[in-house]
Amino acid sequence: MRRNELDRRTFVMGSVGFGMAVLAGGMLAGCAAAGESAVPEARRSPDAPESDGAEGPIEAPEAASEPGAGGARSLVAAFSYSGTTLTVAERIAETTGADLFRIETSDVYPDDYETMTAQVQREKDEGYLPPIKAGVPDWDAYDTVYLGYPIWWGGLPHVMRAFLLQHDLAGKAVAPFCTSGGSGIEGALADIRALYPDASLLEGLVLTRGSLPGALDKVRPWVEKLRR
Repeated sequence: MRRNELDRRTFVMGSVGFGMAVLAGGMLAGCAAAGESAVPEARRSPDAPESDGAEGPIEAPEAASEPGAGGARSLVAAFSYSGTTLTVAERIAETTGADLFRIETSDVYPDDYETMTAQVQREKDEGYLPPIKAGVPDWDAYDTVYLGYPIWWGGLPHVMRAFLLQHDLAGKAVAPFCTSGGSGIEGALADIRALYPDASLLEGLVLTRGSLPGALDKVRPWVEKLRR
């Protein structure tokens, strides 16, 4: 598919958002913020959801050159529950001119926070991998993949695990980016390496929910650093 207004190929498959609000008296938000006491892995909850439009209007930047030359193709593939991670993915796609693909599961995640959190917790406890609704068309043609996701329970959402098991990272430069309530990207990177020990992982980008939309200005310097 093509989106003329972005002057680039854009694959957008679905619209299931993922992320969450702090549950009073039970779980703490997905990633413990700096300065807070450590939370046991099993008690961390996903990133809090954002209301529609909470991030405000985003002005699209001019596209920069993509990493790689000579006809190399780049893709931004992202999973987003609340739309926060998708906002970052769109900025990366606008900055690089890369194609955009939204990762979607065919499972339905309930809107109710407690019910949804319980469902995600079961995925984690049982090792369940939600089915991916659609794969990336022409995956093998991409040389660089910007891989985006929220941080849940300090690591990679199981939706992303399912996606990666269907999309081999061999031979690709992978630039991970994530949105977080406060934790870093290290746990998710470890999860990716566990699936693909030989994956070529570039420097990652971490943006906290509270820093958006202003922190979107960090996208261009990050992309330019990857090109060096």
